[in-house]
Amino acid sequence: MDMEEQGVNVDNNGKTGSIKLVAKVALVALIFVVVFYLIFITTRYGKAVFILSNQEIASTDARQVTRYTVGEKVHFFIKRNFEDLDSNMFSMEIEYFENNDFKRYKQISFEIDKNFEELGAYVPAVYFKRPGRYRIKASLDGKVVATNEIELVEQ
Repeated sequence: MDMEEQGVNVDNNGKTGSIKLVAKVALVALIFVVVFYLIFITTRYGKAVFILSNQEIASTDARQVTRYTVGEKVHFFIKRNFEDLDSNMFSMEIEYFENNDFKRYKQISFEIDKNFEELGAYVPAVYFKRPGRYRIKASLDGKVVATNEIELVEQ
């Protein structure tokens, strides 16, 4: 075999080696993307999104409101990421802050079907008569899935 033929072999081996390297890098990148995606989805899958607002809420894009005036309705919206609510009972426990601690104040419950994708309504203003801090715990089948704090001020 002469030198020219050997040079061709070296060039072909070089090209083959670089193609193999590119394929390996692409495979590692693909594996990284798949693992990252799975971690992202599994950490968010089924997590409850609980939003409180001073206006009707139609989706999880709504803005969370933390400050209300006394007498104002508090609208709520609950949904799970990537699945139905998968619950028979939704309840909200309302706690009022006094003496440096939150104390149970009221509870509102809704009987729902397991296949409900989301639930939205409002809490009547009579539940929030006095100014101060409130904590609202959202529960599905008795398990607390989210907690939000709000503040009510005089008009």
